[in-house]
Amino acid sequence: MKPKILIAGICLITPLFAINPYVKGYRYYIKYVKHIPKYGIKAPELLKKLNIHSANEIDKLVYSRKIVEEVKKFNPTAAKGIEKILKKGKQKELSIFLKYVYLGKIPPGCN
Repeated sequence: MKPKILIAGICLITPLFAINPYVKGYRYYIKYVKHIPKYGIKAPELLKKLNIHSANEIDKLVYSRKIVEEVKKFNPTAAKGIEKILKKGKQKELSIFLKYVYLGKIPPGCN
């Protein structure tokens, strides 16, 4: 009986330690883009300035790395932060986070 309880406990606890890509993207965005002293930019404002009209546009910008060039036009310091995220290979996480923000799921501190 005890092994079953142990296995059930592990199955219930394991998902708590898995961090989904949205949360990872949020953490990277906060760390490298939003909390830059004087130069940080909130995610909804970033999407407005990028003139995003669909979630697919976010994918195109992030995966082609054109987002760095576009952000550099209005906030060079934030562009450096985005570049750091991309250099870490976190395109997927950044893209998912920005898509959720576009769809209205804005976390506290980013609105």
